[in-house]
Amino acid sequence: MKRNLISILSLVVMSLMFNATGAYAQSYVKADVPFAFNVGAAQLPAGTYEIKAASQNEIIIEDGGSKAVALSNARREGPRSTECKLVFHRIGNQYFLSEVWKGWGEGGLIVPTSKHEKDLMKELRLAKDTSGVHEVVIAALK
Repeated sequence: MKRNLISILSLVVMSLMFNATGAYAQSYVKADVPFAFNVGAAQLPAGTYEIKAASQNEIIIEDGGSKAVALSNARREGPRSTECKLVFHRIGNQYFLSEVWKGWGEGGLIVPTSKHEKDLMKELRLAKDTSGVHEVVIAALK
């Protein structure tokens, strides 16, 4: 009896986990990014991209099938923006994807700062130049 109860509970928990993972795979935003940008160690050219939340903390960025980048250490944030958007950090003439917001109160994903972005920030701090650091928001299509 006890063994059957544990088996049933295990199946219910696994079922809920698979359903939650499927919901993440279906959610994405689409955006036209007018500049080249960095995501983690990858650099992507300007273009139209689909950014998908593949799991709790994984982002997949595709440009129509020819190029895809997966980032598995994004941090999920609760809803604080009702706008569907991408947020980039611009450091000098380079852009870094920073946040992905799906809108409608669904929350977003925060992309961790890459080593390259940290190095550029450090160079600017040493040069005492903060004028080259900006936040850029791109409206995304749902």
